[in-house]
Amino acid sequence: MFRFRSSARSLVSRSSSRSAVAAGLTALALIGVPTVAAGDPMPPSGTAPVRDIVAPVRDIVVPTADLEGAARVDESEKQLKVRLSSEVLFPKDSARLRPGVRGRLTELAEGLDRRGPGRVTIVGYTDDLGTAHHGLILSRRRAAAVAHVLRPGLDKADYSFRVSGRGEADPAVPNTSEKNRKLNRRVELTYRPSR
Repeated sequence: MFRFRSSARSLVSRSSSRSAVAAGLTALALIGVPTVAAGDPMPPSGTAPVRDIVAPVRDIVVPTADLEGAARVDESEKQLKVRLSSEVLFPKDSARLRPGVRGRLTELAEGLDRRGPGRVTIVGYTDDLGTAHHGLILSRRRAAAVAHVLRPGLDKADYSFRVSGRGEADPAVPNTSEKNRKLNRRVELTYRPSR
């Protein structure tokens, strides 16, 4: 048994211990672990109350980006989402792919092919500069250009494609600066396995 001296030091120790115990009991109560209070019936000796804990399960999505900032990849069990920068893919106000980009897109198609059959959705986006109609047409043409390179690398029987453009709708970030507008000029590819 411990003996406590009535000094300032031992009072601090007792006070700290009591605070720690109180904090621990508060934490247990907050997370729902049952505690026994005065007047509660005690369970039979050697057993403790058991409660099932039910918690939602969420996919962990770890985004990665390639060294040049050309693509951002968000991957989970259910889908793969690749955000391709239009700044890297296309010249300004154009849907013609830059030289060298086709090779990167072909590598992307090979990666999808290794994953197996699935649904591929390709959506183009622009910023809020220019007319909404012009942005919508440009976003559709850019999405189609990316799909045109990806499709030959994937068996049509195993992969369904949906290609569209959203123009300035659904910006990734507010169109409040040129830096943000660059982020909004993008083509997003989503792959979901068939299984």
